[in-house]
Amino acid sequence: MLRKLCLKNIIDLKEKIVVGLNSGTSADGIDAAVVKIIGNGLGSKVEFIMGKTFKFDKRLKTKIKRCAEPACTDGESWLKLDIILAKLFSQATLSIIRSAGLRVKDIALIGSHGQTIRHKPASRFGTFTCQLADPARIAVGCGIVTVGDFRVADIAAGGQGAPLTPIVNAIVFREKSLRVGVLNIGGIANITIITPYRNGYKVFGCDTGPGNMLVDYLAEKLFRVGYDKGGRLASCGIADDFIIRKVLSGKFFGFKGPKSAGREKFGRKFGEKFLALCRKKGLSKNDIMNTASMLTIEAFKRCCVVNKFRFDRLILAGGGAKNLFFVKAIEDIFPNVEILNSFDCGFPSDYLEAVSFGVLANEAICSNRYNLKTVTGANKAVVLGKICQP
Repeated sequence: MLRKLCLKNIIDLKEKIVVGLNSGTSADGIDAAVVKIIGNGLGSKVEFIMGKTFKFDKRLKTKIKRCAEPACTDGESWLKLDIILAKLFSQATLSIIRSAGLRVKDIALIGSHGQTIRHKPASRFGTFTCQLADPARIAVGCGIVTVGDFRVADIAAGGQGAPLTPIVNAIVFREKSLRVGVLNIGGIANITIITPYRNGYKVFGCDTGPGNMLVDYLAEKLFRVGYDKGGRLASCGIADDFIIRKVLSGKFFGFKGPKSAGREKFGRKFGEKFLALCRKKGLSKNDIMNTASMLTIEAFKRCCVVNKFRFDRLILAGGGAKNLFFVKAIEDIFPNVEILNSFDCGFPSDYLEAVSFGVLANEAICSNRYNLKTVTGANKAVVLGKICQP
């Protein structure tokens, strides 16, 4: 039996238990996080309770990636996938609630990002984005108010709709006396810079280039494995600097933020071209993995140079934070910077984005306008997310 809810009662709660949900561009599965949030806005306190990953089976993962290909314009396939994913997101929510020893009535909100199958900034039609796993279906399926479709309001306000997590990074990682960077290495890598300013903070952010998406593609193609565990495959190779420089000469890497990218920019076609370039130069399989991995790190470095980003502490998040090759390369490039894993700050790297959408759901329900012009390029502040009641 679904419970009756009053939005005002949820808003007035001093303390909320929220479930955050996300499936990244790598389409590996649903990351779910349960968090306790006290208050709202920059002064809110966020406590991680638990996280759980619900892996997609190979067939579904293939279907998602097929629908995400730019050549796929089969609307009916998208709609069917939307229903399937909404059901799985609902099941993941109910499962993690049970695992946390909680009941449905204990949960104030769900914040669900869904599964991106399109994200194209500045096309000839304007910027557009599409995330599947309808939040209305999740709300009804779980009996919990659900906030989703976070990106479209920012796009309507002239922004790129991404990245959206920098404001959450500012809420959970800000320091009064330190310039803090947060590098999230998911399918696409993005950076947040949080700088103390007068009585508050300046927050900047943008996508930096390919993250795990390229490396995962090559691991599958060359070694028949899903990903480069711990960066071991890359560690056995040598980077080709010529190829890295050639790729970084592309327009995207020279742009200042705000900028964002999706599978359209760094997906399968990008991977195929990169692999052909490496094979033309006669690189070994491990050299290709090393070169691709260093491209991710050098793209991040280029972004910092182009945007004049400075930080005293760099917090690593996303699946790439567990890649020891990435971590070592970053430490070598930034020897005078304190490098931390988000886990060291109380938020496991695998679940930071899920946490972020839980926090953004809380901001939406409180009518806080938290898209940032310095991150997405929007011309006005708007509330992010559509609120769906069961």
